[in-house]
This record gives sequence, structure tokens and C-alpha cells, in this order.
Amino acid sequence: MSNLFERQGAAYKNDMKRSLAALLGIAQGVLCDGKLSDEEIRFLNDWLTANDAIAASWPGDVIHQRIGAVLEDGIVTEIERAHLVETLQQLVGGTLDDLSASTHVTQLAFDNVERVDFAGARFCLTGDFIFAPRSVCEAAIEQRGGIVSGNIVKKLRYLVVGGLGSPEWKHGSFGTKIEQAIQYKREGLPILIVHENDWTSSL
Repeated sequence: MSNLFERQGAAYKNDMKRSLAALLGIAQGVLCDGKLSDEEIRFLNDWLTANDAIAASWPGDVIHQRIGAVLEDGIVTEIERAHLVETLQQLVGGTLDDLSASTHVTQLAFDNVERVDFAGARFCLTGDFIFAPRSVCEAAIEQRGGIVSGNIVKKLRYLVVGGLGSPEWKHGSFGTKIEQAIQYKREGLPILIVHENDWTSSL
């Protein structure tokens, strides 16, 4: 029976990865000419409605909610259109000039923090770092009184995402650490997802 559950779980994860990759592809497609028409907005809304699994999971739920709010009154204002373009650019990892080389996690995941506090805080690192190899980054945290965890735990305060990203993020998977951290955040735990830039500026 456990093998059946494992197979079902693996199949669901693969379906979600394919759906996420498809969503990224659609977002890139509608942004390719630098414009976002009403028809493209409605198409994306219809696609998310038809693919309810990704529409109910991050980051599809964020996109679907914002599109729904735009379409609610039947009129798409230029301010709403510009906001949607910005949201989709965040999803795919940057502007059109950045897309082909992008290996960065979507900007929608990050929390805005003025300062990262180290003393007594628990950290987890993911991705590849510009600052130094991960072992050096972990040592820098410990030298400042922080605690390093190899996994996402409920007592975690910061998940630090490396500025070089990770190759898997380019192919529709944002990594299990980020997904788990977002799930815990939704449960009300005070976990912050921060970019390496915010982390290094606080060293």
C-alpha cells in the first residue's frame, strides 16, 4: 500500500512540475511582444481555471487571484494591465532581456526585509551563492550567533536564496525548500524568505 501512495505522490509531483513549467511558458509567451492584451489575460485566466491544481498552489494561486481581481468588473485599466505585466515578469524571473538566461527563483517568493538579524535565529540556505561556497556562508551565520539548519523546520526564521539561483528553477521547479517554507508561512509561521543580497547587506 505504501508503494501505491509513493507512486501517487510522485505522479502528483510530476504533474505539478509540468503544470508549473507550462504556466511559466505561457507567461513568457504572453510577454514576448512586450504587451498584454485583454484576450491574453482572459486566456491565462481560462487556463488557470481549467488547471485547478496549479491554480490552487503557489505561485499559480497568486497569479489567478490577481487576474480574477482585474477581470471582476469586466474592464481592464492600464494600471491593472501594467500591474499584471509586472506580476508575470516576477513569475518568470525578470524582464524580457533576462528570460533566456534566467535561473532565478520567481521574485514573488521573497519577503522585503530591511535587516537580517543573526543572533539566535535559525537559517537554512538554498541555491548557489555569489558571496562564497555554501559552507563559508554557513560559517558566516554561525560566527554571528545564528543557527544553521539543513532542512526547513518550523523553528526556522530565514530561508536564504542564493543569488546564482539553481538550474532546476529554470525548468519549472522552485525547489522543495522554498515550497515547504511557503507552506509553513501560510500556516502562520514567521518564516522569512530572503534573497542573498539582503542577507549579505546585513553581514
